[in-house]
Amino acid sequence: MAKPSRPRSRRTSAVLTCTVLAALAVTGGLTAVALNRPDEPRAVTLAEAQRLAMARFTTYETSPEQVTVTLDDGAGSTCVQGLMDHRRHRGVGSYTAGRDGARSGGLIAWDATGLAVAPFAEPRTLDGRGLTRAVQGVPPASWVPRAYTADPLDSVLRVVAALGADRPDNAQLLAQAGPRRLRGETLHGTAYTVFSGPRPRAAAAAAPAVGDSPLTYWVDGKGRLGRVEVAIGSLHRPARIDLAPAPAGARVPGRPWQRQEAAPGSR
Repeated sequence: MAKPSRPRSRRTSAVLTCTVLAALAVTGGLTAVALNRPDEPRAVTLAEAQRLAMARFTTYETSPEQVTVTLDDGAGSTCVQGLMDHRRHRGVGSYTAGRDGARSGGLIAWDATGLAVAPFAEPRTLDGRGLTRAVQGVPPASWVPRAYTADPLDSVLRVVAALGADRPDNAQLLAQAGPRRLRGETLHGTAYTVFSGPRPRAAAAAAPAVGDSPLTYWVDGKGRLGRVEVAIGSLHRPARIDLAPAPAGARVPGRPWQRQEAAPGSR
């Protein structure tokens, strides 16, 4: 099926967020990149583990979120600016891809199972309400769906879809998986603690965590995510996911899921 119009990158396996890192590591799916920070990383304290364990639940509670995804494979960049509804596990956005002066784009929608793309007359990013109007203006038949592949963009969108959970993670189990406190950092006037995610595990279920996590989280004092970076070997630098409160009145519309919901026996 059709893929977003963007320079093709070397493929890498999909990555998910903190509670599924170990399962993906068993399949050899995560590319870990060593962290080189000026501050000395250390193990998280119990209070820090509790704050990190709240991050996905807080994201779920404040949903929908405005998300900006940025990837750079060295040959060009891709940017997705959209909305993610973690209660319904659905996201929509507009995307642009390519080099400066030769960029293309369209509309994109994704959920836990795959993504769909649709043409858009003006390849540019949109604010929340403008995005909702643009998506609602696309006939359901114009969306071209496909399953996820190992493409880096697919991997990052799967991470976005997994950043919300309807309950906090278990802080004790999370701490045992080896996340580390990397440094403090201020983004847009808000103070964050930067954490590496849980470390991948070896193939044996009881084996200790090894290597570095491919995920880095920016978590504020209330346990809210402001940024996530995903290290993927084929990218020029880690993919970045920035999160912010959605504009008032912005929501993820029913399209392109309306047709499947209308099918007999659908839920």
